[in-house]
Amino acid sequence: MSLRLPGGLGEEGTEPVFEHFFKTAAGGELLMRRFNLRCDPRVFGALAPFYEIWRAKLHGEQLPRWRDFSFEEFVGWHRRVALSDIGSERPDLRFRIFASAAVELHGEDLTGKWLTESIPEAERDGVIEHFGHIRDERLIGFLVGRIGKKGREFLNFKVIELPLVNEEGRVTQILHAFGEPLSEE
Repeated sequence: MSLRLPGGLGEEGTEPVFEHFFKTAAGGELLMRRFNLRCDPRVFGALAPFYEIWRAKLHGEQLPRWRDFSFEEFVGWHRRVALSDIGSERPDLRFRIFASAAVELHGEDLTGKWLTESIPEAERDGVIEHFGHIRDERLIGFLVGRIGKKGREFLNFKVIELPLVNEEGRVTQILHAFGEPLSEE
């Protein structure tokens, strides 16, 4: 699995505002990136079309809400989508939707569960803090690597994390899309 950015590094819109590569507590490797809202779609590789669905709902700097999307817009993505609520104080995620490809990756369905219930290592690895930055700074998250969960650390994954707002304009949800392949390469 390549951890390099598609597109030419240094081109406008391709540089992340944050980048950190590290070994996870479970022994996997993870490249954690955050991007500005209007970045070059090429940085997301095969997930670029999903980013474009989300970006089409931006109105200036106003982020979309979950209700701004229709089920039909996600044709071809349904099995790879997750939707989570993010806490207003502690940025742990509680999943409302956790599609089948995400279940295959994690080895369990996280619908209705907090991320740290299933992957306690997410706290130590800084993933929960990462979601706090997405919420507070209104950034796009992008994780690439091997899953940070004991017994699953051999699985490669890519996921884009797109902030969604509530009626008051606060980021309260994150729309996730998992890339393929989700198995060992």
